[in-house]
Amino acid sequence: MDRINHVKIVTPEPEAVDRFLREVLEIPDGWTIPGAERAQAHPPAKASPVTWESVIARRGDDGSGGFITGSPESRQLQILRGAKPHIWSIAVGTRHIERAHERCLQRGIPCSDVQLVDWNERDGVRAFFAEVGGILFEVMRVEP
Repeated sequence: MDRINHVKIVTPEPEAVDRFLREVLEIPDGWTIPGAERAQAHPPAKASPVTWESVIARRGDDGSGGFITGSPESRQLQILRGAKPHIWSIAVGTRHIERAHERCLQRGIPCSDVQLVDWNERDGVRAFFAEVGGILFEVMRVEP
């Protein structure tokens, strides 16, 4: 079976995204990608408050639904219908959602509150959203 391998992110603040993934979500260190050019100074992404309402607005779908493609083994993609093509969020699973949320608050990372969302007939998803370097992350844990 084929599966999702990795996500490629471009942001004016790669160091902030790297710190968030390592220090808040405890994703292991990787390595530096060498560049052909000297790093340029880019203005930081404008941080704004993150709420469940702002997340829904940012999502940009038309409300008509879509698809979940894949399985837990292959990894899954949520595909929604909307006028503007874009990737609206990166979902990262954790067993330690409360700890991750507290770390966001301690570091001043804009994030929503934690909510339990009904997902399917047997599971719910406890989740919050955080914006780092202009990238929206959903931090989640599936709960029976």
